[in-house]
Amino acid sequence: MTETEGYHIRKATAKEIPELVMLRREMFEAMGFSDSSIVDQLAEASTRYFKRTIPKGDFRAWVAEADGMVVASIGLVIHDIPPTPQNLLGKEGYIMNLVTRPPWRRRGIGAALLQIVLDTLQVEGIPLASLHATPGGQGIYAVAGFKPSNEMIHFFK
Repeated sequence: MTETEGYHIRKATAKEIPELVMLRREMFEAMGFSDSSIVDQLAEASTRYFKRTIPKGDFRAWVAEADGMVVASIGLVIHDIPPTPQNLLGKEGYIMNLVTRPPWRRRGIGAALLQIVLDTLQVEGIPLASLHATPGGQGIYAVAGFKPSNEMIHFFK
């Protein structure tokens, strides 16, 4: 557990699933996903995913708590991929769901959560971390050393 001014950070467990789902919901709503039926389906699917993956360690999460409540979270998935010249180990960390509730923003909580994940990846020898950032979140990642990439995505409908 990491203690900081006004909050503490710890690894999330299955008992935090409702808070992780709620933060995820808030994150997507803030990104403009306003169709409540889709967001409800997302919450249900996220709950199933977290129940399956958190106990096995396939999805790892950390939470920041303040005043007895979860105010921020971050998630990490480590993928096995074919080795590349830049990643002979063939493992990649994918960072997701860095979200801080509005009253707790601009206090360094997001940066502290991100640093814990980066330290975890470094200790485990994972040579590559990637993520998708909203325009408002890009600054925190740039400060942490992330660089824009040539990644392209395609969503099937």
